[in-house]
Amino acid sequence: MTPSRTRPSPSPAETPAKPAPIAGRARSIALFAVLVGLLLDLLDIVIVNVALPTIQEDIGATSSNMQWMVGGYTLAFATMLVTGGRLGDIYGRKRVFIIGMIGFATASLVAGIADNPEQLIVARFVQGGMGALMVPQVLSILQVMYPPNERGRAFSALSIVFAVGTVGGPIVGALLTAVDVAGLTWRTIFLVNLPIAVVCLLITAKLVPESKGESAQRLDVKGAVLVGLGMLLLVFPLIQGPQQGWPAWTLVSLAASMLAFAALVVVQRRRTDSPLIPMSLFSHRSFRGGLAVSLLFMSGVMPFFLVNTLYLQFGQGFSVIKAGLIGVLWGFAVPLFTAISARRITPKLGRLGLQFGLVMLIAAMVILITVIHRFDTVTPWALAPGLILGGAGMGMTFAPLLTYTLNDVPLDSAGAASGVFNTVQQMGAAIGIALSSMVFFIALAVQSPAVGDDLRSTVRDELAARGLPVATVDAAADNARACFNERIEAANPIADLEPCRAVASQSGGGADVADRHDELQFTANRTAYQQTTVRALVYQIVVFALAIAASFLLPRRVEHQG
Repeated sequence: MTPSRTRPSPSPAETPAKPAPIAGRARSIALFAVLVGLLLDLLDIVIVNVALPTIQEDIGATSSNMQWMVGGYTLAFATMLVTGGRLGDIYGRKRVFIIGMIGFATASLVAGIADNPEQLIVARFVQGGMGALMVPQVLSILQVMYPPNERGRAFSALSIVFAVGTVGGPIVGALLTAVDVAGLTWRTIFLVNLPIAVVCLLITAKLVPESKGESAQRLDVKGAVLVGLGMLLLVFPLIQGPQQGWPAWTLVSLAASMLAFAALVVVQRRRTDSPLIPMSLFSHRSFRGGLAVSLLFMSGVMPFFLVNTLYLQFGQGFSVIKAGLIGVLWGFAVPLFTAISARRITPKLGRLGLQFGLVMLIAAMVILITVIHRFDTVTPWALAPGLILGGAGMGMTFAPLLTYTLNDVPLDSAGAASGVFNTVQQMGAAIGIALSSMVFFIALAVQSPAVGDDLRSTVRDELAARGLPVATVDAAADNARACFNERIEAANPIADLEPCRAVASQSGGGADVADRHDELQFTANRTAYQQTTVRALVYQIVVFALAIAASFLLPRRVEHQG
């Protein structure tokens, strides 16, 4: 009998990418459509933040409601990402992307016409879940449309969108809310998604090629439950913990999340039939190293925007629009240096280019710390060097990080890899924001008593110089300190509180006395936030330094660059 000459089927890692059915202008238009869809999702993660005061006033949202308007999206998004990626591998990436886009647009409509906080919170949860269906498919679709030697340019465009979406949400949200189109105020930030989504859907349906994972036959339900449970147990306490003072249940939940992830690893190692997360992905050095750097990078970048917003709005008294426009300095540099890094620097320097970007981020934090420490009143021009350098460093890091992480991933597991990559980024952002918030508000609590004592002494000296009775002077000075402390606790430097009103009446009344008290309160508040921000930015330096250390897990170069 003649031996069979049938060659064994190649492993997933050896399976070559199929030629893209489209090229040229049609492929560029298809790329634009899926990237704009991705941008909508990235913007909506944070776009609601700056509109919260307007939403609160319009529909009567409580502080807890507002917290869930932000956290609900993040929770649903992070919990569903890995499963969303695998659903694309099984049922078709284009199909799942379209389903996610339709659901996202529908949820945006519901959010835009919401009459009460509960409707808006539910719409935000649905938005997050639909976004988790869309986002992993984008990376997979790009890997299908572009052969390995052409992916560099596509990943460059993708990196720019990731970067712009990360920093652009607050800016876009501030502008849309302030412009107040047709009297819609905050509703515009959601309703604007509808016409954009329709255009993206039409282009995607016509031009984007369909693809599936050849080995992905059915959804690994047990794996999906474990990864969802693990993310829920991790992200939920990170959202609630800082607001509630980290009660015992949050620590128990965090510990339980580690057990859920450990169980996930055990289950995935034993499963050979269409696992949710193919363990073979972690055999690639670039994938392992890329995830480690991504976790730390996002843990440093995302909290910076929170700290910067708190400092500019609460510490310097900037309006939402002014604070948002200052963020343009950072946002402008990101896409510019992302493109430069992807096309010029990474192909020549490899891993060193990414490390240089992280060093630039550290240098930016040092410059900002110096400026904030030296100047009581800062201007956009004083902040500009640090912000531009930080944006450049972010762009320099984003492009090679994406290329490194996904370069060796077999096409068959693209959806799962994309889901894991995005989930790790969300984990990094959630962990970083929680830790940075904790550092910031602990530092603020530590700094504030001394600043409050100085304010009391100043008020006492000035009132004593007016010849007021000692008892009146002491009472007014105590109330001035209480006013400052309560405003710090409320995170509202202009809150109208009883101790604040008492100072003016105890000081003899008069507009000049009230104005002087407001001036002293503003100065004390600025000092507290100035000192706190300087200390909080050290957190970013430490995390970026750890990211540099983790980057040595990456190979010096990737094989394919665009």
